Amino acid sequence: MKGYWQDAWTASLWFWRGLKRGDWVWLLLAVVIASASVTFVEQLGKTVKDSMLRQAANDLGADYVLRSSRTIDDQWTTLAGELDLQTAQTETLVTMALSGGRFQLVRLKGVSSNYPLRNYQNRFPAVMPSDKTSEQRSVWVESALIPLMQLQDDSTITLGKTEFALGGTFQPLGAAGGMGAFSHQMVIPLADMAATELKGPGSRVEYELALIGTPNAIERFAEAVDAEQNPHLQSLSAQAPSQDLAQSLDTAWLFLELSALSAVLVAGLSILIASRFYLQRWQNSIALMRAFGAQRAQMTRLFAFQLSWLAIIASGVGVALGAGLFQASLPLLWDYFDPLVPAYQPSIYVHGFLMGFLVLWSFAWQAYRHAVSTSPMQLLKNLSRQPQMRQWLVSLGLILLVVMLMTGYVWWVLVGLVAAGVVLYLAALGLLRFVGWLQRRSRGWLKLSLAALLREPGLVKIQLISMGLVLFVLMLMTFVRHDLMANWQASLPANTPDTFIVNVQPDQKDTVQTVLKGDGIETNLVPMARGRLVAVNDEPIRAQEQESNRARRLLERESNIAVLETPPAYNEMLAESEPKHGLPQVSLEEGMAELFGLQLNDVLTFSFSGQDWRYEVTSIRKVQWQSFRLNFFFIVQPEADRLLPISYIGNFALADRSVDVNALTQQLAQQAPGVLLIDARRILTQVQTIMSQASWAVSGLYGFTLLASLIVLFTATMASQQTRVQSWLLLRTLGATQRDITKIGLMEFILLGALAGLLAATFAQLAGLAVNQFVLEVSPEWNPELWVISVVSGAMILWLIGWLTQKRYLRLSPRRMAQKWSD
Repeated sequence: MKGYWQDAWTASLWFWRGLKRGDWVWLLLAVVIASASVTFVEQLGKTVKDSMLRQAANDLGADYVLRSSRTIDDQWTTLAGELDLQTAQTETLVTMALSGGRFQLVRLKGVSSNYPLRNYQNRFPAVMPSDKTSEQRSVWVESALIPLMQLQDDSTITLGKTEFALGGTFQPLGAAGGMGAFSHQMVIPLADMAATELKGPGSRVEYELALIGTPNAIERFAEAVDAEQNPHLQSLSAQAPSQDLAQSLDTAWLFLELSALSAVLVAGLSILIASRFYLQRWQNSIALMRAFGAQRAQMTRLFAFQLSWLAIIASGVGVALGAGLFQASLPLLWDYFDPLVPAYQPSIYVHGFLMGFLVLWSFAWQAYRHAVSTSPMQLLKNLSRQPQMRQWLVSLGLILLVVMLMTGYVWWVLVGLVAAGVVLYLAALGLLRFVGWLQRRSRGWLKLSLAALLREPGLVKIQLISMGLVLFVLMLMTFVRHDLMANWQASLPANTPDTFIVNVQPDQKDTVQTVLKGDGIETNLVPMARGRLVAVNDEPIRAQEQESNRARRLLERESNIAVLETPPAYNEMLAESEPKHGLPQVSLEEGMAELFGLQLNDVLTFSFSGQDWRYEVTSIRKVQWQSFRLNFFFIVQPEADRLLPISYIGNFALADRSVDVNALTQQLAQQAPGVLLIDARRILTQVQTIMSQASWAVSGLYGFTLLASLIVLFTATMASQQTRVQSWLLLRTLGATQRDITKIGLMEFILLGALAGLLAATFAQLAGLAVNQFVLEVSPEWNPELWVISVVSGAMILWLIGWLTQKRYLRLSPRRMAQKWSD
C-alpha cells in the first residue's frame, strides 16, 4: 500500500511539473473540447427542446389531451389519479350565439374550474361556476368577438335556451383543434353546459380530458391509451399538438440530435489525435524507466494517476466552459424563446464531466499500450516503432460506439460512420500509392514534399481519416442545414395564406368574389364536397376492421373532397397511370394510399349525401400540410351527370394588406349569410415561431461544431510536428532555401485537406440525401457548389492551420530551428 501511495505522489509531482512546462497542453485542450462540447450541446439542446415543448404545452393548455366524440370513460380519470397527473375536463360544440339581434357561429366550450392547466401570461380567463345566489350565468368571449358582435359590458348573449351575461374577454390558446379551432370561442363553466340544452341526440360534442405531470407519467398514460386501440379516442401532446406542428417539432429534434452526434464525434477525434501527438514522448519515457528497472505495473500506476489528474482538471474546466458558454448565450435565447426554460439539471454537468474521463481513457489508452511495449534497446538504437493501424482503428471504433450510446441513434448511424471511416482508410492507401507514383516522376521541391508524405504512411492514414471524418460531419450538417432551411422557407413563403373562406354556396360564389375584389383580394374558390370512402374495388371497407385508430376515425366521418379536373400544381406527383375502367378519376394523397393500402387503378366508392359514386385511382400525390395551401386527401374529377353537394373554399394572405378582418367578416355576413371567414394567423404564427426557434438552434449548434472542428484540425497538425520539423532541419542543413522549405511543408497540408474535403463532401452529400429523404422527410437536392467549397475550404483550412502552426520554424536558420525545437 505504501508503494501505491508513493507512486501516486510521484505521478502527481510529474504531472504538475509537466503541466507547468506545457507538456500536457494539447491533450488538455482535447479533453476540454470533449467535456465543453458535450455540456454545452446537451444543455443548449435540452433548453431549446424544453422551451419549445413548454410553448406547445401552453398553446395546448396541457401536456397531454385525450379527445373523443363520446363521453370519456372514468377509467382514464382514475388512471391519471394513480399516476399523480392533474386533470381538467372540457366539452365543446359549435353553435349560434345571439346578442342584440346578431347571430354568430361560435365554438362553445364548457370547462372545469382548473382549465387550462397551462395558462401562460394569463391568456385564458379563470372560469368559475356560477354563484347559486346569482340569477344570471356568465360567459367569457374571445376578444375578436367584441367588435364582430358589437358587444358592450352590459350585453347579454343567448346560447341555446339560456341567457348569459358578458363575464369578460380572453385571448385564445394555440390552435390545436384542427379546422374547428378556427371559429371564435366562447367559454362557460362546465356545470352550466346542461342549462343551454344544446346537448342532445345528434349533437356533435367534443369531449376532452387534459393532463399535466412528469414526462414519465405522461408517457405511461399515453402508452395505456395507445394500448386501448379505441377508435373514438384521439390523443394530442405537446410533442405533436397537430400534424403541421408535429412535423416541424420532429425535424427540429432530429437536427438537435445530429448536432449532439457531431459534437461527440469531434470531441473523440480531438483526443485520438492528441494522444498520437504524445506517443513518441511516452515511448521514450517508458523505455527509459524500464531500462532503470521499473515494472510494468508501476508504470501503469504512474501513467494512470497522471491521466486521472488530467481528466479531473480538464473535464472540470470543460464543464465550466460549456456552462459558461450556455450562460453567455442566455440573453440571445430570451430573444427567441418565450417562455424560456433553461436546463440546469445536475445530470448534464455530470454527463459532461464523465465524458471527459470516458473519451480520455478510451482513446489515450491505446497510445499508452503501444508506448509501454517500447523496449530500452529501441530507445538506444533510436528506432521508432510505428503504431499498428489496428490500435487506432480500435480507438475509432470506441468513438463510434460512444457516439451511438450517447445520442441514442439507431444502427444506421454507426454503419454510416464506419463505412465513411473504412472508405477514408482505403482512400488513404490509394493516395499513398498515387503519391508514390507521382513522387517518382516529380522534381525539385514537389518531389521532396511528396516524399514527406511517404515517410510516415501510418500517420498520413490517421490524419486523413480523422480530418476526413471531421470535414464529413461539418459538410453533412451543412448539406442538411441548407436543405432544411430551404425547405422551411419554401413551405412558408412571405405570401403564405393566412385566411380561409369556407361554406360558400354555388349561388353565393359571385357575390363573395365581388366582396373580396372590393378589398383588392384575388383568390380562386375551389369546389369541394363532403363525402366518405365506403368501398375499395367494390368491396365494402369497414371502420371496425381497420388496425389503425386513424384509419377507423377517417372512415367514420366525412372528409372534404375537392372536385377538380387536375390536382393543384403545388402537389408533387409520385405516381400516375392511364385509366383502365372508363370511370371518372380520383387522385390520392400518399398518406391515404399507405393507410388503406390503395394502388393505382383501384376503384373507390364514395358516399355523397347518401349517393354512392365510383372513381378510379389514376395518381398519387405528395402534400405539404404545413404549407397552409388548400390540400385534400382526395381529389375527384367533376362529371356533369353527378350532382354532388358542392360548396366552395378559398384562402388568401391578409398579412400585407390594410384590410379590417372584422369589417370584412361583417360585410360577408350581410351579403352572403352562412359564409365563414377564418383567421388562421394563430396557427401560422405558431408554426413560424417553431421554425424560427429551430432555425436559431440549428445555426447556433452548427457554429459551435464548426469552431470545435477547427480546433481539432489545429490539433491534428501538431501530431506530426516533430517529424516535420526534423525533416525541414535536415533540408535546411543540406542547403534548401526558405522558399523551398515553405513549399514542401505546406504542400502536405494542401494535399491532405483537398482529398479529405473531396471525400467528405461526397459522403456528406450521399448521407445528406438519405437523411433528408428518409428521416427529415424534406425534398433532397444536389449541391455541386458545396463540393467545390468543401475541396477548396479543406485545402485552404489545412494550409492556413499549417502556416499558423509551422511558420515560426519555417523562418528560422538550421541552428535556431534546432534550438527552438529543443526548447
